Amino acid sequence: MGPLATDQGPAPRLDAPALRRWLSLATGIAERSRNLVDSLNVFPIPDADTGTNVLLTLRSALDAVALLPPGADAAQTSRAIADGAIRGARGNSGLLVSQALAALAETCASAPDPAGLRPVELVHALEQMASSTWSAVSRPVTGTLLTVAADAASSARDALASAGPQQPATPVLIAIAAALGAQESVVETGGLGHGPVDAGGAALMLLLTSLADTLDTASLPAGPGPAPSPASDVALQMLTDLAAGGATHQGAGADAEGMSTGEFEVMYLLEATSAQAASLRRHLEEVGDSVGVVGTPDALGVGLFQVHVHTDVPRAALPRVGRARQICVHHLHPTALVHAPDEPPLPWGAGEGAGSARVVSFERLAARRAGRRAHSVRTHPSQYPPGRSLPAPPPRRIGVIACTRAPGLVEQLARTGAVVVLDPEREGVMRAAGDIGLNEAVVLPCDAACVTAAHEAARLLAARAVSSTASAQGTPSWGSRSAECEVAQEGIQLLVCDTDDEARVLAAAVAVAEKHQGEQAAEVVRRASRAAARMRTIALSGADAEPEAVARTIASVLRADDELLTVILGRDAVPDVGALAAGAASGRSPGGGVHSADDLGGGDSVEVVVHAGGQIHPDVLLAIE
Repeated sequence: MGPLATDQGPAPRLDAPALRRWLSLATGIAERSRNLVDSLNVFPIPDADTGTNVLLTLRSALDAVALLPPGADAAQTSRAIADGAIRGARGNSGLLVSQALAALAETCASAPDPAGLRPVELVHALEQMASSTWSAVSRPVTGTLLTVAADAASSARDALASAGPQQPATPVLIAIAAALGAQESVVETGGLGHGPVDAGGAALMLLLTSLADTLDTASLPAGPGPAPSPASDVALQMLTDLAAGGATHQGAGADAEGMSTGEFEVMYLLEATSAQAASLRRHLEEVGDSVGVVGTPDALGVGLFQVHVHTDVPRAALPRVGRARQICVHHLHPTALVHAPDEPPLPWGAGEGAGSARVVSFERLAARRAGRRAHSVRTHPSQYPPGRSLPAPPPRRIGVIACTRAPGLVEQLARTGAVVVLDPEREGVMRAAGDIGLNEAVVLPCDAACVTAAHEAARLLAARAVSSTASAQGTPSWGSRSAECEVAQEGIQLLVCDTDDEARVLAAAVAVAEKHQGEQAAEVVRRASRAAARMRTIALSGADAEPEAVARTIASVLRADDELLTVILGRDAVPDVGALAAGAASGRSPGGGVHSADDLGGGDSVEVVVHAGGQIHPDVLLAIE
């Protein structure tokens, strides 16, 4: 290694003002490239949201930095960036970007001078970013963001080693070397089964090119327009060319190496210790894939962790220790609501008998409500033949956020296409609204507290939309989209529906499961509200929730024209309640006598759906339609 500038005197540093400028420029580049990076996203889930996820992650970091005092040093600034990114991380790529920023913060915290990083320390930070992102993934796959991070760090190390008196090591030199290494890595890994370009790798490359632009143009006078970004402009054009002429994706099926097979994506924030987070990660690796548990614990090992997993059993992904917040569940794979030709399994362990035989699953019920219009059953990705890509999801303009305090209803709600928020509060609803990525979303609250949280989230999002519009005036957009279109997407309007319990949320979510592009949000709200209003609900707890008491209640409230009884069992409910409820609905009239099928719904007896909701209150929730 040749002599460094640091041997001759004070060396330039990556300081707090540079970190602030970098984050601001990186967020701007992410806004310009969002659509481009989204279009590259086919791995591990072809859901076209990597660019959006990284943008939301960086915006959260930018919000955190804005709260710092003006005199904050590099260590404090980098820690705020990492904390904000972890809080706002979305998806796989957002999680890995937040992990990289957390590694940078750790390097700044351990640096001899908290004012900033010297060249050798910047190289160490890049190496830590590469190693930490690799270790953050349960099943690392080459040719992705992980490879790009490693190649960027290697190029930075080579630049440091080759520095000398004629070309001393500076942060600019190191940052440019890392950016060039990332660009070369993106080109070399293109077409390796992850699409023309790996979307996560592209996002990290743009993050590094923005760092190079920040340091390289630091001496230029500040102008009225956006900060110059020559390296990032070249990288954007390169990505555009690669996307237009790159290799086609060959790994769209679930059998592709590293492809996620989980049906649901579960993400949440966890307040826990490092030991608890490590234990949770080991557990998640047993129940799913694409596992990530990222955080910035303090000196005592306590901190906030962002958790991500793809799994078929979202309830199993919930933590048993610590405090989880902002729990959001997405349905990743388009599976059929009805599995033909076999009847779907019962949602609970029913015994033999006439009563239990009348218990039907949610999937069957949902299809009946929809009128059985679709006879073609969509195939799970694992059943797709080699070389056949996943079907593109239908375009949707209005999103749905379903709120619940019943963990056992998460799967059913998510299969309707809604983003599910478990144990909802304001920040969780806002997170779900951002995840949807649409201009409008309908919120289905599950109780009075949730209604309040939804309205607060709606007001805050409306205020942010006004601020975003004002700040984005005159900002150009990359590609053919106008700045006005970009700004329009930042304004998310939330419309709160008239639902006040889990049964009404479930009915409303099913009612709006098949939305059409061009439908007005007000009509979606009316349709959901009508579905909820058609139900009569009864909450039972304590002695009223005992099996015999529930059976008597059902027998006394059922009417001759009732068609459906939904029973949602709470955490402390007696298991026999479901079977006795089904028996009461099928064998007793409102007057206490035995009735025939003709008495209940024109030839069909009352259908009974039993869910193990697992909510704390009430013990038993009855819903009658």
